[in-house]
Amino acid sequence: MSEHPIHTFDRLIKRQRLLLKLIGIDSYDPAFRIHSLTFMLVCLALTFFVISLYDLYLFRDDLFNFVYVLITIFFATIGIGHISVFLLCSKLLAELLEQSYRTYRLVVDDQREQRILQWYTRLFQRAVDGYTLVFIGTSVAAGLLPLAIYLLSGDRVLPYGVVLPFVDPDSLVGYELNYIYQVSCIIWTPPGLVASVCMLFGLVLNICIQYDILAVKLQDLDELIRSPHPHRDAMIGCKLRSILRNQQRLISFIANIEAAKNVLSAVEVLSLGLQIVITLFVLQFSLWIPGLVLIPVFTMQLFLFCLLGTIIEDKGVKFSAGVYSLTWNELSKQDKQIFRLLLLSSQQPQTLTCAGMTCISLNLFVNMSQKFYSIFMMLRNM
Repeated sequence: MSEHPIHTFDRLIKRQRLLLKLIGIDSYDPAFRIHSLTFMLVCLALTFFVISLYDLYLFRDDLFNFVYVLITIFFATIGIGHISVFLLCSKLLAELLEQSYRTYRLVVDDQREQRILQWYTRLFQRAVDGYTLVFIGTSVAAGLLPLAIYLLSGDRVLPYGVVLPFVDPDSLVGYELNYIYQVSCIIWTPPGLVASVCMLFGLVLNICIQYDILAVKLQDLDELIRSPHPHRDAMIGCKLRSILRNQQRLISFIANIEAAKNVLSAVEVLSLGLQIVITLFVLQFSLWIPGLVLIPVFTMQLFLFCLLGTIIEDKGVKFSAGVYSLTWNELSKQDKQIFRLLLLSSQQPQTLTCAGMTCISLNLFVNMSQKFYSIFMMLRNM
């Protein structure tokens, strides 16, 4: 007998939570409390942000370095946004993770539901491995490439735009201090961001699992309605109530993700898009090697983020279509009352949004790409 997918899911989740625990923000633990590591992380993030603001003032008359520092500001904004979610929504995150495990535990004997779990768990594993490899690999490359350029040509290139206060960035000692500081930030920042995004992957794929299992249950219900089973009416009522309960659980699950992540979603979309624009703008003035690496990574992040929203939206539309196509006219009067509740609650598919302003989807990716291109052309013509 093959291993239940919950074991693979559990290993992947524990790996991400270990990274979060190492930096003091494992808010998926119901017993999470702010402690010394958490305090240190907040101090590091705020210090990074304050230094970046100082650099904006320092380079106020230098357009190239000014926009260069802006890229760093957006890195800090995304990081602080993630930290804020972990600290302010800790109870909600722990509840979401428990609900995710419950989705797995509810599947016991049904082979079709087992296959759904297996497929999405494999997808989750590939998403985690691929995203981790790309993001961490990019971070390492961004840190090592300037060192390689310095050793080979003597040119002093820094991974990011931030420079330490009261340190001469043009001197050899100043360059070395700035490089060490930026590399130290690369060491503690990417693991937490990767773990946070991978945990979001797990939550979103859990939504897909619940929708697909509901689709299987709807199919079984429709077949039962059409069958001449002697205890058909009692079984239909039981299945209808089960589907309605599972649908309400799914709606609550999506609403909780929305409550925890909607503001952060808006921050990430805006920050990633503006980072792409500003990086392209910087590359007009100078060949910034890390920037060549970061542009595809930022674009990939924004695309994946919007793709996840489209998948959820599509699953919701298909579930609504499945409810409408049910052979409801053969239901008893009592079962039709339950069906009416199911129908009403499925008319408006649940989606994730950016701060409640717009749905996260590939349409958002296209629209934002067009707007950011317009901003880039405006900057270019300044």
